Amino acid sequence: MKYKNNIFRNLSFFSIVLFTLASCTNNVENKNVEQVDSSTTKNYSLAGTSIVVTYPQMQAEIAYTSDSTLHWKTKLVDNSIAEGNESISYKQVGDSLFFVNWIEKDGETISQIVDFKKKTVTVFLSTHDENSDRGQRSSAFFEGKLELKN
Repeated sequence: MKYKNNIFRNLSFFSIVLFTLASCTNNVENKNVEQVDSSTTKNYSLAGTSIVVTYPQMQAEIAYTSDSTLHWKTKLVDNSIAEGNESISYKQVGDSLFFVNWIEKDGETISQIVDFKKKTVTVFLSTHDENSDRGQRSSAFFEGKLELKN
């Protein structure tokens, strides 16, 4: 009788352990499985994209016309307009994140961080400044809200 009780107790214990392990394994599997809906996955590309960026001091329309060029047009708060075509260098640094850089004919250097998910563009601008003790350059950061045109 003692032998049967030990077997029953061991089987009961073993059953509880198996049931618990099966439950835990099932929960872990459910937590690790992620279904990806390909219709909501976005592949971001810079070339061929046109955007409007609204900064506090201006609005910019930027068309990334190819992997190596862009066209920009800015309208300042005083309604003055400037535009140009530039050779660019850029690198995709995240799923929706691009680092873009160009040097304009007048020597202004523009570096952008374009974030399509956050819909922002952060700019670092470096300009000639004869009064600067830092290589006769001055710089500024500003951030704008991005809107896709296409």
